[in-house]
Amino acid sequence: MGNNKKNNVIVIGCGRLGSTIAGNLSEKNKNLMIVDMDQSSFRKLSASYGGLTKEGDGTDIDLLESINIADADILIASTDEDDVNILISQIAKVIYKVPDVIARIYDTSKAITCEDFGIHVISPTALSIKAFQKMIFNEEVED
Repeated sequence: MGNNKKNNVIVIGCGRLGSTIAGNLSEKNKNLMIVDMDQSSFRKLSASYGGLTKEGDGTDIDLLESINIADADILIASTDEDDVNILISQIAKVIYKVPDVIARIYDTSKAITCEDFGIHVISPTALSIKAFQKMIFNEEVED
């Protein structure tokens, strides 16, 4: 994912993670669209956010098509629901062939569902376990 040509980014979920990622990507001049069910979530975006917002359900095919998901280079599923993130990620990867799809998954046992489809998984649980073990035992932990 080191290719800087990947400019069209969709973020589904405008919570702490989604809004922060969107803000960081906006500073790098990416073409951004962030989607959330709750219009008030967009208040979390930084004042410098230069992308677009869309209120709605990230699992809704009509909504995804209205925001040109087929042209996305990267889709980040960062809602608070693992199952929703998995569904969105599979729709993006399988139906729309989005090249890079990243899903936040809390339940590590569900991560395999995504990895089978070539979806990148970020697991706060796994990252926390690694960080604690590094601090306590001063050792790196394998995946």
